[in-house]
Amino acid sequence: MVQISDCHLGANPGDDLLGMDTDHSLEAVLKTVEQECPEIDVLVASGDLAGHGDISAYQRLAARLDGMAKQIVWLPGNHDSSALMRNVVGEQWMPGSIVVDGWQLVFLDTAVPGQVGGNLAADQLAILAAAAANNYPTLVFLHHHLRPLGCAWLDEQRVANASALFEQLVDKDQFKAIICGHVHQQSEQLFQNIGLLGTPSTCVQFAPNSANFALDDCNPGYRQLWLGSRGEFQTRVSRVKGVRFAVDNLASGYE
Repeated sequence: MVQISDCHLGANPGDDLLGMDTDHSLEAVLKTVEQECPEIDVLVASGDLAGHGDISAYQRLAARLDGMAKQIVWLPGNHDSSALMRNVVGEQWMPGSIVVDGWQLVFLDTAVPGQVGGNLAADQLAILAAAAANNYPTLVFLHHHLRPLGCAWLDEQRVANASALFEQLVDKDQFKAIICGHVHQQSEQLFQNIGLLGTPSTCVQFAPNSANFALDDCNPGYRQLWLGSRGEFQTRVSRVKGVRFAVDNLASGYE
């Protein structure tokens, strides 16, 4: 499996976020993916795929990703238009869950129209409840993070009702990890024995442990996952190498 996140593509090729050409950085990440992962069963794009919800951004991304994996899944983020995403790729790329080779993969929509922070609506918690009712080893993907990471400005934007999710996972050994985007950085935490993993953006990176908005100098990246036949999994973050990306390090935020 491969996870990419937070592409922030603009309406037109070459549009930038904080000085970084997001089409250029995404292409560098996808070329790295193609070099490192010649065969992909599932590719998950976990939100903020467009910077301002432009249909042209989704059309470019869909055309570039098409054929890269046997199954492609999109999740909306706070910068996205879920309706336009569905208009471009249909329901096949936006399922609530799938089963692949004995693993259950669950995809929860945490986006709230008009808000930066996340929340799980009743229908999304119902998807999780249905997943908890069987014994497949399970990974959960969502856009927003669930627990504070130590970035005060960013932690205000996490899933507001994360406790409702955690309540459903108590003593559920089939859940192996919950994997998010949004945070533009690599992170690893635990809830009981369930991994809480954050994945870098394909464009700008946020500095860890920052009280106020700050950018990191790490390159864009993505996450690889290998799922075993006995419910075990391995994962790592890989970043673009040998390329330098321009970014506005004096920026105090963005919209």
